[in-house]
Amino acid sequence: MKTARKPIETAPIHTAPALSVSVDIDPLVEIVRRHVSLTPRATRLIKGDFARLFQHPVISGSTRKDTAARSESKTDSVLTTQEAADLVAVSRPYIVARIEAGDIALHQQVGNQRRVLKSVVLAWHRREQIRRRKALGQLGADLDNEIFTG
Repeated sequence: MKTARKPIETAPIHTAPALSVSVDIDPLVEIVRRHVSLTPRATRLIKGDFARLFQHPVISGSTRKDTAARSESKTDSVLTTQEAADLVAVSRPYIVARIEAGDIALHQQVGNQRRVLKSVVLAWHRREQIRRRKALGQLGADLDNEIFTG
């Protein structure tokens, strides 16, 4: 014969958070002071803002790459060649030449108007900056060798 068991009442368990964050706000305020002069009232307000900011930190389990990739895929907008040129501070004909050379992938062409993805333009721009830095470093090293050994 089965008997019904009486439910056991348990007290709610209050556990400490798994992770606590402790941040000293004064160094942050000093960084702000390096850039702008603060009145005592402004200092108090900024300290309060920092305190509220760090009171409930948001911690995510994903990596930076995952987050960046997800945000880029959601907001990867299609740009005209003029918008792409403005984005990376070059001329529109230069962007068109890079598209025709295959350095920047063409997303779509409507008539004679070309469209590119923002992420593709930014990736190309990062690669170009790295290439230019390497070339400048090599030029500096070559000049050092020529001046000091020649």
